[in-house]
Amino acid sequence: MRQLTQRPQLGSGNIKLLERIIGQKIPDEISEFLIRHAGLSFYERYYKDKNGTIWEIQQFCKYKDLNGLTREFKDNGLGYKLAFAFDPGGWHYCISFDEETRGKILVNRWTDYPPEEQFIVIANSFEDFVYGLYRREDEV
Repeated sequence: MRQLTQRPQLGSGNIKLLERIIGQKIPDEISEFLIRHAGLSFYERYYKDKNGTIWEIQQFCKYKDLNGLTREFKDNGLGYKLAFAFDPGGWHYCISFDEETRGKILVNRWTDYPPEEQFIVIANSFEDFVYGLYRREDEV
């Protein structure tokens, strides 16, 4: 059967709009990853943090969610965070652009925690997070 060329869910114009919201440039490797993976799900969806907690990604965010959540965090005084994926329960994985946690991966635990405990750091960088993703059958 003929294979069709998939059109990205996100483009460089969308990245520029996100950069305007956070007031900073998104590193090229992160922008490229988001452009390639926005709206998709993968078998490598588990991440184990340094405390042994296993986190699961259900799907990477589409532009509408990237934009809406990033704007919502900023507008609600929760800082500059780019939500890039979500888990099966609705928590979001974010890249922090705040000074004290810049570049770290946070989980937005908005449904179960007060605002001061809402975000938890689970990885030191986006690269560490992505390279740490694994399939359940490859449990580490």
